[in-house]
Amino acid sequence: MQKKTIGWLLALLLVFILGVVLVLGLKDQDKHHSKKMTMSSSQMQMSSSSSSMAMSSSMSGMDMDESLPADLPKATQPKYPVGSKITLEADHMTGMKGAKGTVAAAYDVKLYEVDYQPTNGGKKVSGHKWLTKEDFSDMMDHQEGDTVTLTSTHMAGMKGAKATITKVVNGPAYAVSYQPTNGGKMVMNHKYLVESEIKSR
Repeated sequence: MQKKTIGWLLALLLVFILGVVLVLGLKDQDKHHSKKMTMSSSQMQMSSSSSSMAMSSSMSGMDMDESLPADLPKATQPKYPVGSKITLEADHMTGMKGAKGTVAAAYDVKLYEVDYQPTNGGKKVSGHKWLTKEDFSDMMDHQEGDTVTLTSTHMAGMKGAKATITKVVNGPAYAVSYQPTNGGKMVMNHKYLVESEIKSR
């Protein structure tokens, strides 16, 4: 009888030990799984951070030249004088259409729309608006269909690019500063807009 009791006790002890081992094993597995999840989350954050950096880097190539030309004749009686508060109706860039801005300068000069192949290997740009003769290597007036070499630094890869003039419009040429509608940072001295692309506010 005593032997049977000892046998039962040993069996119970064995079951108890197996249970403890099993529980500890599951906990360890959970820890391992949790660690993997943490690593995965961390990797995702790093990947997201890398994407943001890449996007930020590519956007920096879109930074525009904020300087104003010194050699162009100023418009004597523009519809929108310097300092006029305006709303932009053009959509040359994201966040431009509907943006509130101010006229920074107005020049009595023709404006040109061009197609060009960027020198930095980017894809061909079609219908870039707007340039003036100051942006051409020969600094001369041109007509639709002419080929010119660009000296402008309005956009990355523009300087030195060969371009074809696709449209010519009479001035004035307006340089404007505006707050993009998509929440981007203030754009200073964007060159250029034509009169029909802005309105008073």
